[in-house]
Amino acid sequence: MRFAQGRRRVLFMSLRNGQGLVLAVKPFGERDALVELLCAERGRMRGLVKGGRGTRGNVQATLQPFNGVGFEHFRRLEGQLGTLNVELVKSRAHVWMGVSAGAFVVPYLSELLAGLLPEEHPYEGLHARIVKLLESACSWRDLIAFELWLLDVVGYGLRLRPEEGVVGEGSGAAEWAYVSPASGRVVDKASAHGYEARLLPLPMSLSGPDCNEVDDFAMAWRLSGYFIDKALHGGTLASRGRLGVYYTKVIGLQDCRIKEEKEVYDALAA
Repeated sequence: MRFAQGRRRVLFMSLRNGQGLVLAVKPFGERDALVELLCAERGRMRGLVKGGRGTRGNVQATLQPFNGVGFEHFRRLEGQLGTLNVELVKSRAHVWMGVSAGAFVVPYLSELLAGLLPEEHPYEGLHARIVKLLESACSWRDLIAFELWLLDVVGYGLRLRPEEGVVGEGSGAAEWAYVSPASGRVVDKASAHGYEARLLPLPMSLSGPDCNEVDDFAMAWRLSGYFIDKALHGGTLASRGRLGVYYTKVIGLQDCRIKEEKEVYDALAA
């Protein structure tokens, strides 16, 4: 609280503090930075970091995406941008440097969360789930599991459990094969007859049996991507496209290596 000179008017300065993850950093003027944080208690929040574009105090290293930071957020009125003071709590440079997918996963997560999450609306478990993903190998299965969980959290969840599926009358045992793009419900093969072109194929990894990884990735990536675009109201994320290309190349190389190893084994066994 402080007094304005002359009129003795009382101005209340709101102070909030806690810990969060750095989501995004954008230039603001010549020296400052507009920083987005994700906090367990407050959700996505923004603030101005004075001198955030400078090198003084190693601020650029602190403001790397998904670093854990402690913060103090000052603003006079609710809804104002306010200013942030931040200090590094946990560096996650190893996600960029130690995990091959990190250079593609980190920009995508920043763009995805900024696009899907409303400001200052906390979601239970989101902060911990992101940290768990970042501490994993960031495989395509890890990422798609996170995407499907996040879609459910923000209200665009898929209904893939058998009790939630669409089954035609008299179709016998359900053979789940598709997902409705309208409702997100799983659809059995008999009920989908004649409408296959209008439905999304259900990845085999989500329905149980083993499958070819190349085909399964393509179906899973398309499925989660469709509902992410829907949640973004028709928007698309360029960073997701780049990540998809990376995963496709990695899976292709693994598939080639497996085939080569099998050929060598068959030749030795002959």
